[in-house]
Amino acid sequence: MILDVATKVALLGLTPLLLVGLLKDKGQLPKGEKLKKLCRKGVPPQHRPWVWMSLSGATERQREHMVNYYDAMVHMGESTSEFAHQIELDLARTFPANDYMSTEEGQAALRRVLLAFSAHQPQVGYCQGMNYLAAMLLLALERSEEDSFWLLVSLIDDGGILYQGMYSQNLVGAHVEMRSLQELVDAKLPRLRQHLEKLGCDMTIIATDWFLCLFSTSLPSETAMRCWDALLSEGAKVLYRVALALLKTHEDVLLAQDNAGYVLREMKLASAAVHDRDALLKVAFDGVGSMPMARIREVRSVKQAVVDVELARRDRSRAVRDAVADSERHAPFVAEGMSSLADRIKMAYAARLARSIEHR
Repeated sequence: MILDVATKVALLGLTPLLLVGLLKDKGQLPKGEKLKKLCRKGVPPQHRPWVWMSLSGATERQREHMVNYYDAMVHMGESTSEFAHQIELDLARTFPANDYMSTEEGQAALRRVLLAFSAHQPQVGYCQGMNYLAAMLLLALERSEEDSFWLLVSLIDDGGILYQGMYSQNLVGAHVEMRSLQELVDAKLPRLRQHLEKLGCDMTIIATDWFLCLFSTSLPSETAMRCWDALLSEGAKVLYRVALALLKTHEDVLLAQDNAGYVLREMKLASAAVHDRDALLKVAFDGVGSMPMARIREVRSVKQAVVDVELARRDRSRAVRDAVADSERHAPFVAEGMSSLADRIKMAYAARLARSIEHR
């Protein structure tokens, strides 16, 4: 059966402007505000491969490297990656209900993409959460491993779309993003902020998975991909908007909970049921108020400094504890009756020293 353009538009749920804007000249996207509006309305699934590659800068990154760069990184990752074991453990856990990702073929593709990235960016290597990003990319990009690799690079590499250090070993970037989100919640949802504070429910408990997995494990898949349409067009501030929209939309439900565990449960259930992606994104872009990128950079800068100081204190405290433990191994007290006394003295000293470091 041959469908006319109007019928195709109706079936796809797209406006004619969006369809024409994307099909007018394949590979050539409109600019500026027009592009932003089109991406917020949603990229047709069949056009996501080339649109996402263009929006993210992945096509340009690919051109800057040798032709067989992905294959070389796969080979290097398979031969030398120290993250191979953890990647292997996570393959079967990644969207196990998906028809493709549950197969040997899908898991093999995911393995190669993640090993290639770990070789490309050894300072990051592999962090849990990246498996879901790579799997989403494989599904959205018609199972193209190379395109998925380059888009993953565009998301995570320095100067990429996501905040620096999101997937570092100490997750410093994720800590910064959670604290920044907390400040935005304080400003835009004060009742919810007060309630969560009363319950001792930190934003990290609710939203870490949102940011590390880019909503891919929280929202229905097509809703998550609609969020990615905007994310790749506008940058990481979209994550804040979607997070605030989810909290705002379900604020009354969260306010009715009387402990942090119930808050987390209700938020998970509510997120998994957000099939009306247009409604969610309308709240995200029209219902949470102004959020200029300059303001987000300012908040991030402050939170980055705080996180850096806290991590430095933690490292110094750990170094003191390790030094005390090392001294016990290499210079034990042998005189009977002195060992337990020495242990108490050293433990008390280490505790005082650690506390003094933490309060500097």
